Amino acid sequence: MKSFNSILYQILGANIKSRREELNMNQNELGEKVDIGRASISNIEKGRQKPPLSVIYKICHELDVDVHSILPTYVEIENELKVENESSFKSLFDHYDLDESTQKEIDDLFKDL
Repeated sequence: MKSFNSILYQILGANIKSRREELNMNQNELGEKVDIGRASISNIEKGRQKPPLSVIYKICHELDVDVHSILPTYVEIENELKVENESSFKSLFDHYDLDESTQKEIDDLFKDL
């Protein structure tokens, strides 16, 4: 299952990538402008690398956007986390061939956490 932080950085990265592509800029160009490598830009866009705030600010400056416009809201992260967790539970339920009543008991148990 994914964590709140991993979802945060996934959405952040997707927003950076979307804006970079809107500007017809490639990863290498953005990396040069913010003084980091193309591979780092790729990893940031995929949510695998968690850049410090200073790098996020530099990226936003080069993409001509305010930081708040690429950062996901708390609600966006929570909603994505819920979707991810439901998907993970569904996979487990299918794998272990659990009946509906057992699935409901497990769902109810985790809702209370």
